[in-house]
Amino acid sequence: MKSCEPKGLSPPQAIAGPLTSSFPVHEVTEGRARLLVPEVPRKRGPGSRGPWPFYNPTMVVSRDLSAVALARWPFPLREVLDGLAATGVWGIRVRLETAAPVVAFNDWSRDATQLIERNLGLNGLEGEILSMDLRTLLASRAFDFVDIDPFGPPTPFLDAAIRGARSPLGVGITATDTAPLSGTYPAACLRRYGARPLRCPQGHEIGLRILLGYTARLAMAYGKRMRPMLSFAAEHFLRALVLLVSGFVEGEPLGRIVREPDGRFSVAPRDDANSSGPLWLGPLCDATFVRSLAPSEWTQPASARLLARLQEEADMPPWFVTTNELGGRLLGSPPRIDRFLDALRAGGYRATRTHFDPRGVKTDAPMGDVVRVFRRLMPP
Repeated sequence: MKSCEPKGLSPPQAIAGPLTSSFPVHEVTEGRARLLVPEVPRKRGPGSRGPWPFYNPTMVVSRDLSAVALARWPFPLREVLDGLAATGVWGIRVRLETAAPVVAFNDWSRDATQLIERNLGLNGLEGEILSMDLRTLLASRAFDFVDIDPFGPPTPFLDAAIRGARSPLGVGITATDTAPLSGTYPAACLRRYGARPLRCPQGHEIGLRILLGYTARLAMAYGKRMRPMLSFAAEHFLRALVLLVSGFVEGEPLGRIVREPDGRFSVAPRDDANSSGPLWLGPLCDATFVRSLAPSEWTQPASARLLARLQEEADMPPWFVTTNELGGRLLGSPPRIDRFLDALRAGGYRATRTHFDPRGVKTDAPMGDVVRVFRRLMPP
């Protein structure tokens, strides 16, 4: 199979023959796809960069939910780009499991583009294969959905994705630099995202909101507005699927926060030197869209459970409390989380678990009532 040459671009590198590197490959199945992937040592977590096309099986949850979401995307997807394709697994699954008629694959590595070609053939597919700097490609050509899943932060590519984009545009964004975003390395977060994180039990939600806030600020700079369709934290990464539309409107939910002594988060003035942000203060997803999604026959059980949790908390307010943190503050053992949830609901409040923390609870109850209910339920 020969790759297609897009109009207005330099011809991509020729793709033919065996892999140029000597690393062995083996076949795996993920979702509906069969794949040849490099035979290298694996461990849970973000994985290690190497000279081979990168494949991380722990990212299956991201690809599961991407396929489910793109199968119900609110606008037609005529052309989809797997921007940093590596083995091609994301784009191949989208092609097999959604109605997207055209998926293009891009990776700067010659080994990656050759492996993508073999994987397309293994699945009986044809696809356009490019070998370009993603920023150059995005500056020259528009797509309906662009997936950006780099080894590290996505910030080097987001400006190019948003600047000349079609409207509406869907963008899938993965950030594996969770340590800076969640407050472990605040200087790195400030340098990459122009935002100050906060190290606390809610760090992953803050990090996800910093990522969304960064994307929203870029969109505003180009006269667009951002709408998060689905965003979450899982394993070692943060993931957001957003919709960008033309026509910026004042009043985007961006701001800064401070954490009060009782654990509450409150909006801070922009010039507050002790605040965190700027970050996204609006919904993390479109609740109607998320609740319309359903696992497919290729969705792993763990991904289906995550989707169910996201559907439960889809329209809950920002932030959460953890029973461990409340117990530590009140100097007592925490009650069972299901009893805590039931008691909050019995008081007329909404309350759900959150995917951010196994001991976390999202609720619209004021902090005073949260503490009062928790204290009443604490074991003697």
